[in-house]
Amino acid sequence: MLALLGALVAAVPASAADSRDVQADGTLDWGFRQSFRNYVGQQTAALPPVGPVAVGQRITLVAPATFDTDGTPAWAASTSTPNETLPYHLPVQGGTFDSATDLRIETGGGAVFHFPSHAFTVTVKDVAVVVTGGTAALEGDLSVVIPASGASLGYTPGTYGGDDIVLGDVGTVDVDTDGDDVTVTGTGVTLTAAGAAALQDFLAAGSALDDFTVTTSLDESAAPAWKPAIAVSKTAGFDPSATESVTVTGTGFDPAANVSSRPPVTAGQSTGVYVTFGRFADVWKPSAGAPSSARSVTSQRWALPQASLTQVSTDYPSQAAALVELEADGSFTATLDVKTATATSGNYGIYVYAAGGAAANASQELFVPVSFLGDINVGVEVPETPVEPEPGAFSWTIGGSGAVSLGTAASTAAGFTASGQLPAISVEDTRVGAPAFSISGQVGTFSTADGAHSFGGQALGWTPSVTANTVGAVAGGAVAPGSVATSGLKASSTLVSGAAGHALGAVDVGAQLTLLAPADAAPGSYSATLTLTALS
Repeated sequence: MLALLGALVAAVPASAADSRDVQADGTLDWGFRQSFRNYVGQQTAALPPVGPVAVGQRITLVAPATFDTDGTPAWAASTSTPNETLPYHLPVQGGTFDSATDLRIETGGGAVFHFPSHAFTVTVKDVAVVVTGGTAALEGDLSVVIPASGASLGYTPGTYGGDDIVLGDVGTVDVDTDGDDVTVTGTGVTLTAAGAAALQDFLAAGSALDDFTVTTSLDESAAPAWKPAIAVSKTAGFDPSATESVTVTGTGFDPAANVSSRPPVTAGQSTGVYVTFGRFADVWKPSAGAPSSARSVTSQRWALPQASLTQVSTDYPSQAAALVELEADGSFTATLDVKTATATSGNYGIYVYAAGGAAANASQELFVPVSFLGDINVGVEVPETPVEPEPGAFSWTIGGSGAVSLGTAASTAAGFTASGQLPAISVEDTRVGAPAFSISGQVGTFSTADGAHSFGGQALGWTPSVTANTVGAVAGGAVAPGSVATSGLKASSTLVSGAAGHALGAVDVGAQLTLLAPADAAPGSYSATLTLTALS
């Protein structure tokens, strides 16, 4: 059996941080819109049949909100106590915190703006601060009531708005965590189109809303569930003639794991992980018993917990430039150089594994493939299957080193092309009566290791040949690499055959392999299995 094996391709999913609940303490300090508070608070106009609302009743609160008496009122001359144009404290009611870039903090209470002579009563309440993927917004319940008198102003009387409307887009958000305490500040807040529509365009979309600050705390976190994962800033399309840097971000690595047994890290301290780029063998993991020779490293950083990093930097200053910190939360950031390697086989990629001086740690052995422009690497691995010839017997032996590479395919108008030579096969037939024999081959689908990309076995063809032929054998016909419509070696094809009554003796068999992968094949390393079958 011939196994056509290319570089392994496997994706490493990102690991989400464990979510924590937001405690029902702290407040959101916000005033909706300062100029709107001033406008409603100073109302003096009286449109028939409704007069101005009395001072102190123009802006009222929805419990459990309170006025922020340390804040700045929109209309300092108001005689209400407290000043009804002050901003608000909206008590935090709960929420969830996944990370500084993904959270939701919910509050209760709000404010009601009464201005019937201008045909509206607006209620804003139960506001939530939401951060998703680092982008923040304010959500809340918004009710706009237009009385019958609004018809004379061109409005349609009724109640508008709804619950959980995205009220404000936040231009800049800052999330600060200190232990279990969280503070979120937002600036550059503007009214959304949805908010403007609910307000019946009393305020236009894009109108400035007040900045905000919310302070709260999180429930005590459980012991972290360490789920190692890595993300790489770029994984494909590298120029094989250049060197390019990539950023590797790790999360979920237990900083207390991988205990040292020898220098350079003091025994008993964590050795962290190596973060590397290189061309590694298919079996590369230390936990699988792979030797260091299976890991051809081109660029390397060493992620260490703070205590170990300080110790190694002090005791071995020559290594300091290669060190990065493995944070207490299990994260690290490292920069690696990507370039082609002198190694002629193996799988290009970003590899992470337990650093020296510690036992192998399978949970921290991760791999993200890296490919270069036009890279479709296909190799051939040939198992040693020698069969000792015996008098009066049929035998065949596959020679060579057990591997042959078709190299990196070249891009042509027809598709990606590559070629290589089938390892020599020696056939000997000394059977009495010289019955017929044949050897045929058939290839399966080429695919990446993760199954994300593939193309059919019809992409492979061959041109068989025979030498040292004393047995009267005949080489099989040439099979051109095909397309979806033609078979190539996807169909079983004869490599060599001998007719009944042939001379007794031996023959050496070979074949030129030709690959024509589809022009739309995704960059990567592909593998298939070419099975040789002898009938005798």
